[in-house]
Amino acid sequence: MQKMDCESDSEKLKMWAAISFAVMLIVIGIPLWWKTTEVERAFLPYDEIYKLKPSVVNIQMKVFIHCQYPSRTNALIGDLKNMLMTDIYDLVYTPFKINNEIETYLDIENDERLNNVTYGNILLVEVHHLPQRYKVLVSNKRIIYFTPETSNHLIVEVMRDWHLRESDLKTKIKSIIVPQSVQESENLDSLRAALNYDMVFTIINSNPENVKLVWDISTDIKRYIKPLLDQISAVSLHSLKSQWLYFIDFGVLPEKNSNGYTLPLSQLPHIITPLEKKLGSGISKNPCVHLILYTSSCDQSPLSFVSPTGRLVNSMISPQWGGVQIINPSQRNCKEGEELKVDSKKIMAVFVSQIHTLLGIQDNNKRNPLVGLFNSTGGTLRDWELDKLYRIRTVEQITSASLTLQSLSKLLGEISNIVINEDVASSINDAIKYVKLASNSLGNSKLDEALNYSRVAYQAAETAFSDPSLLALLYFPDDQKYAVYIPLFLPIMIPVLMSLKKIQMWVFYGTTKVNVIS
Repeated sequence: MQKMDCESDSEKLKMWAAISFAVMLIVIGIPLWWKTTEVERAFLPYDEIYKLKPSVVNIQMKVFIHCQYPSRTNALIGDLKNMLMTDIYDLVYTPFKINNEIETYLDIENDERLNNVTYGNILLVEVHHLPQRYKVLVSNKRIIYFTPETSNHLIVEVMRDWHLRESDLKTKIKSIIVPQSVQESENLDSLRAALNYDMVFTIINSNPENVKLVWDISTDIKRYIKPLLDQISAVSLHSLKSQWLYFIDFGVLPEKNSNGYTLPLSQLPHIITPLEKKLGSGISKNPCVHLILYTSSCDQSPLSFVSPTGRLVNSMISPQWGGVQIINPSQRNCKEGEELKVDSKKIMAVFVSQIHTLLGIQDNNKRNPLVGLFNSTGGTLRDWELDKLYRIRTVEQITSASLTLQSLSKLLGEISNIVINEDVASSINDAIKYVKLASNSLGNSKLDEALNYSRVAYQAAETAFSDPSLLALLYFPDDQKYAVYIPLFLPIMIPVLMSLKKIQMWVFYGTTKVNVIS
């Protein structure tokens, strides 16, 4: 009897041990395994992302018009509505009254009350006379002057080709959405959107033994370049750097002819590729803009570039990279050891022009002879040129942010084991929010506000897309997950599963043995 009681107690201990193992495995082990292998996936507003339309842009521009007679103002407004049709712009025409005491365009230029036209808008003013028999005169401010004899077609031409530049916006959008569809002739020289750039000025003296180049570049950068960069600081920030390099040439043998030594612009890639390795641009995470002054050697002077039209030029631009200009030493510099002094005003004027081109601001060299233009003040942009830069960068940042969000959402939807933490979700939500705010501001003629919102949207979208946490489990798919954990749990699971039958019999029948009745 005592022996049977001992066996019963031993059987109870075994069953309770098996039950405890099973409970721990089912109640604690499996949920713990499930939780520790779970992929964090914060909620994302996929519907809102897919509703974004990167290719659709609506920009409202207010056009204020003053003519001597109200009837002329109303007639001009009616003609402009019919003649100036655009896909991107929503042009709002408004009559504008100017004090009768103001008679000439110079009076208007000097009247501070008339210089408060907000970002992105323009003022058309009819005046009695313009200099040099011009019919239209474009101010450095947001003002276009015209005479009573000016045809409405000419006014439309100036607005379309100078201020609106709708084709540039369309090309920029197309180059972002479908880059391969943009022809080389259409491809813009302007830099890709970025919040920060490194602008590096490099002076290369290929033959310092014979040519002694003298230039205080730091002073000239502060004098000629910094005012321009301060003006466009709302678009992007620029870190200014300068360096001197010696005993470096273009790496391409120039052709010798009656004009000296020449390099065709078709050789540009062969010049830039080896040269870039020596410029040190790889040490920064920001996009780099290179502006190079190259001093030719005495045995290859004078050196110049040959444009596709056969014209000799001393400077060239590489789209989205930077610019190069050449300075040639004279015989006195080479043979008599005379110092080569840089004409800083001329050199910096070329650099400023190259920066304008890289910003997407190009001079209208084919302008109508009846159209005059105020001389620019220093190297800074005219007010309406600044508006053009604001518009193209705002549109670019809205389009890029929208495409980035849609690409990221598609990727996250297709690959289920990509981690989406709260920081990524917050960046995505911020990007959506500010894309909408930027688009609304563009549609309400608030260009400066739209630019600021688009910067935030662009930065948030790029932050979300490049977040390193997205890659945490990307290379640990489900099949590998099971391959790792099954060998770990299987040795424990087999005895537990085999004991479940005995546990069932012991719980319901009080024994683990099966009695066979013969």
